[in-house]
Amino acid sequence: MTRPPSAMRGWLLALALAAALGTAHGRDAPMVQPGRVLLATADGQASGTPAVRAAILKGAQGLGWMLGAEEPGKLTLKFNKQGKHEVVIAAVYDDKGYELTYVDSTNMNFSRHADGSMEIHPNYNRWIANLIKHIATAP
Repeated sequence: MTRPPSAMRGWLLALALAAALGTAHGRDAPMVQPGRVLLATADGQASGTPAVRAAILKGAQGLGWMLGAEEPGKLTLKFNKQGKHEVVIAAVYDDKGYELTYVDSTNMNFSRHADGSMEIHPNYNRWIANLIKHIATAP
């Protein structure tokens, strides 16, 4: 068996590596549903509805999320990444905590399967995890 010339082997290896990385990067991930998040004051007491609302807004705005709509106990938040990708979520809250749920997205490869599971671009899960961390540290 003849082997390709050294320069060609290098190109073939680079091409195979680029294809593998491109495929791995482009895969969608199962959508993480974070569930209810409880917020408490330093003494362990419930934060109160105005404080929970304020923490959600402060944490969201610090990361570039924008308030889309508001009704009692519910904020609709939008995140736009470089004008290419947009995510819309609902933050339903009360005096003890909140829950973030997916509403809509643009260019995030969202899909819902027959079994009820959902997939989305992996950045969505990272953005939601970041948002939860920022809400928790909002004064």
